[in-house]
Amino acid sequence: MKLKQLPGDFKVEEISELSISKEKKGYKAYLLEKRGIETFSLLSYLSRKNNIPVREFGIAGLKDRHAITRQYFTIPLKYNIGTLHEKDFDITLLGYTDKGIKLGDLEGNKFDIIVRDIKKGELQGIIQKAKSIEQIGVPNYFDSQRFGSVIGNEFIARHLIKKDYEKAVKIYLTSYTKFESGKIKNEKRLILQNWGNFRKLKIKNRSLAVVVDEYRKSNKWIEAYKKIPSNIREIVISAYQSYLWNECVKRVLIKTINKKRLYNIKYSLGSLIFYRNLDENEIINIPQAFKTISEEIKPNELESSIINRVLQKEGISLGGFNIKKQTGNFFKVHERNVLLKPSSFSMSEHSIDEINDRGKNNRFKIKLAFSLPKGSYATMITKRLFNR
Repeated sequence: MKLKQLPGDFKVEEISELSISKEKKGYKAYLLEKRGIETFSLLSYLSRKNNIPVREFGIAGLKDRHAITRQYFTIPLKYNIGTLHEKDFDITLLGYTDKGIKLGDLEGNKFDIIVRDIKKGELQGIIQKAKSIEQIGVPNYFDSQRFGSVIGNEFIARHLIKKDYEKAVKIYLTSYTKFESGKIKNEKRLILQNWGNFRKLKIKNRSLAVVVDEYRKSNKWIEAYKKIPSNIREIVISAYQSYLWNECVKRVLIKTINKKRLYNIKYSLGSLIFYRNLDENEIINIPQAFKTISEEIKPNELESSIINRVLQKEGISLGGFNIKKQTGNFFKVHERNVLLKPSSFSMSEHSIDEINDRGKNNRFKIKLAFSLPKGSYATMITKRLFNR
């Protein structure tokens, strides 16, 4: 099975709560269609191009890089977007609105996905799984897309909880992915080579330089951490909280489902537990929701026992989550549904995959269409159907 071989193989469209008027109001509302670029990267580009601070862009959520996506954004009325059409995006002014969009201001997302390179022997199993997916759903895990800030399985937020601020800053300043530019990689290598001796170090990238400069000035790693851009600090907090939630839900499934019906599927941070089927008692026993971990959490008995085991394995305590005074960041507690059930689900008949078949008539493609509530991942549906 292969996903996203072509940009058009994965399409996402926001189901928006946005109320738009033709009458000029406090914010301009735009529709953004983008291809092959992450939302935040594009907003950073638009910020530089149009001299608009990044913080002034209002978006409901980050959309996948490897997809054609349609989403909405707002900017205050006083700003203008000069570039509306380029190779990677098209922007359309829709009208005006009273309030700027904030993260989470959407009902959900609609997906159209073409899955390729399916073997003939896999088709029957896929069809059987598709028949039950709206009834028994799938685990509502956060998928790999949520963890782009995690490099080498190192969570900055875990070190904040442990009050190891030097390690948290070191990860930010020296770790990089293959997708980052050569200039950024070279500067991060330079910082690592000179770790502990920043006195004569000259860094050109502003986001890195302000952190290095603060440590030179204050000699305090916590103050250096607070110079990391606020949006990145929020992302690293939510990434760790999401990982911990995944780990908790895995234990929920182990506790409530016959182990013979459980199996593992890999993702970027290890493996996730799925189920082949559910009986009536299991459907009743699986809790509807599980809370994200925060120092303000008031867990029920099941949550408390599972959270304690997960935190013990991580080498941290619940009290350590109270980091707001030191860092300015905090963990929010909210309930997230344990199971995810797609709506308006459909799956096409299989057909020859023109990319992978190579004239042998033994590789097929299938088109999936469905909608999900906000914050859920379409790849959980494909993992359940295709086991990877």
